[in-house]
Amino acid sequence: MKKYNKDIGNYGESLALEFLKKNNYDIICRNFRTRNGEIDIICKFKDIIVFIEVKSRYSYTFGLPNEAVTYLKQKQIISMSKYFLIKNKLFNYNCRFDVIEIYFNKNNNLYDINHLKDAFRLY
Repeated sequence: MKKYNKDIGNYGESLALEFLKKNNYDIICRNFRTRNGEIDIICKFKDIIVFIEVKSRYSYTFGLPNEAVTYLKQKQIISMSKYFLIKNKLFNYNCRFDVIEIYFNKNNNLYDINHLKDAFRLY
């Protein structure tokens, strides 16, 4: 089951990358990993560095995809984003944290993408 979920996640991330490129986002990094976790997509839009969490689902049985980005996951993404910015010397940029929800039908031939801009903030 775990491999199946990872395959769904990878497919969703690939669709999200295509969506972002079509909407004039410059992709900086995909699957930025540290020992504390992973940021799915890091990109640049105009003068903003955007950190994106991608959530893919087949049904609403376990809630909406953006509900899976819990407070702890948000803290983890924020912490890793600070590390990424320092490591890459990106000091003069504003940041934004987005969530991209992808809904699949059971045959994988149709999908719907919902881009939640500024889904959570650094407080």
